[in-house]
Amino acid sequence: MSLPEHALSGDDPEPPDAPRSADLPRGEAVLARMRTENFPVASRMLPQGVREHLHALYGYFRLIDYAGDEAPGPRAELLDLLENDLKRVYQGTARVPVLQALTPTVAECGIPFEVLVKLIEANRRDQRVLRCETFDELMDYCALSADPVGESVLHVFGRAEPALVAMSNRICSALQVLEHCQDIGEDLRQGRVYLPAEDLRRFGCTDEDLAADRASTRLRGLVRFEVRRARRMLDSGAPLISQLPNLGRIAVSGYVAGGRATAAAFARADFDPLGVDVRPSKSRTFAEWARLYVLGGSR
Repeated sequence: MSLPEHALSGDDPEPPDAPRSADLPRGEAVLARMRTENFPVASRMLPQGVREHLHALYGYFRLIDYAGDEAPGPRAELLDLLENDLKRVYQGTARVPVLQALTPTVAECGIPFEVLVKLIEANRRDQRVLRCETFDELMDYCALSADPVGESVLHVFGRAEPALVAMSNRICSALQVLEHCQDIGEDLRQGRVYLPAEDLRRFGCTDEDLAADRASTRLRGLVRFEVRRARRMLDSGAPLISQLPNLGRIAVSGYVAGGRATAAAFARADFDPLGVDVRPSKSRTFAEWARLYVLGGSR
């Protein structure tokens, strides 16, 4: 996300050299990116009130990602600013416009602070942990960076029950793994490698493989392994769809469909995310969505 117009939020108590809410992109700029993301799939089919809640959540998720990945200056301090303003959301006194827009969603849907703050902690982790050793460590990271997204969406539909959250977590972690596979080159340029070191060793991959213009045979083998593992996770979480009311079924079918279509895009690209921009096609995504919606997540 490029840094467009600033989000002026009124009085700023921070000292002049500290990160300010005015250094953050406006909500409109954050939401403009939705057209290129998988998160809002099918949201246009939902009632306006539900769409507004999903847009507010999306704005928050992307703003936190911006603060942790792209913002100039001291990102840790910017994340602290956002956590403080997230606390104000629950008091109805948020100052950052994106968080002001989140306030009605938090109040009406009962989304706990403990869920939303995990995204901030995930981005703090990104400032100090640049690699993971095992797949379990990657899943621990996804529990902060991805799973709260699905749990928040379940709150919007009034179904954030433990058993359903567990299925949602499998879906969200799978989507995060697919995204890491898509962004191997970009992540390496930022000094990060999300693919587990144990898997890199298993397939004989080094940083030179990750930095190449095209994926080597061994890297394609690793990406195929990770994508297929993510697809199994998606399938194990997909029964969540049949447990949701119609509106929730529409939305969650869209998210799972985006993941399945992304897995199909990897296969079309021969599992080479370095030489090919691996993105799901709209036609495949819609076909997967229709199948999931009708069958309720059954294979």
